[in-house]
Parts: sequence; C-alpha cells; structure tokens
Amino acid sequence: MKPTVQQVGTIWPPKTGDLVTYPGPAGLKQGILQEIRWGLVWRDFVLQDGRVIPEHKILGCPQPPVWRDASEVSAEEREACEERLVAMAESGLDPREREQAFWAEMNQYLAYTYVRFQRAGLSRNSKEK
Repeated sequence: MKPTVQQVGTIWPPKTGDLVTYPGPAGLKQGILQEIRWGLVWRDFVLQDGRVIPEHKILGCPQPPVWRDASEVSAEEREACEERLVAMAESGLDPREREQAFWAEMNQYLAYTYVRFQRAGLSRNSKEK
C-alpha cells in the first residue's frame, strides 16, 4: 500500500524522526526526517540517510509553499552558500545526484538568483511607467 496525502497527516511541519513521503522518478519514496533547514529560498528536509528534499516536494506540504523574499537573504548567507557550492564542486560531488546536498544547494542558489533579478526587473519596470 502506498501512502497518500491523507495518510501523511496534516501536522506541518513534520518533526525530527517522522517518516516523510515525496514523489520520486519511480513512484513515492520515504525517509526519516533528521533536520529541517532554511535555504536561500525554501526549507530543505534533510533525511537520515543524507538525502535532501525541498519542502514543496514533501507530501502534505501546505500549498502554496512558503518562500523567503530575496531581500531577507543576507550577504553572509549568500556567500556561505557560494562557498559550500565551491567546496562541493572541488570535492568532486556529482551534481546529477538530485537528492544530495550539492543539487539542493545549487537549486537554492539558482532560485534565489532568479527571484532576486526578477524582483529587480519588476522594480525597474514599475519606475519606467
């Protein structure tokens, strides 16, 4: 039997040690939650086996999911993310492993960059009118 959203429950966010379910390429996957941490844009769910799943992929996540505004991200947070990406790249981590930390950091950084420049474009367009 495969879990459904209703079986996952409505308590959000789940607690450390809870079983979380998310879609994978071959169907639903599960893991034990070890930690929830904010990235540059959204929360990542770190599982005990090291997989990192974005909050919006976890079954039962409130819709729409909460994203941080780019203006809330400090320069220190952005620089720390960049340093982690460089360190992971230098260590030879495979960016194609979609449930690992490198993919999670890379997606957070790309989303942050997109949101930041999209917002700057919107501000510029509203001033031109």
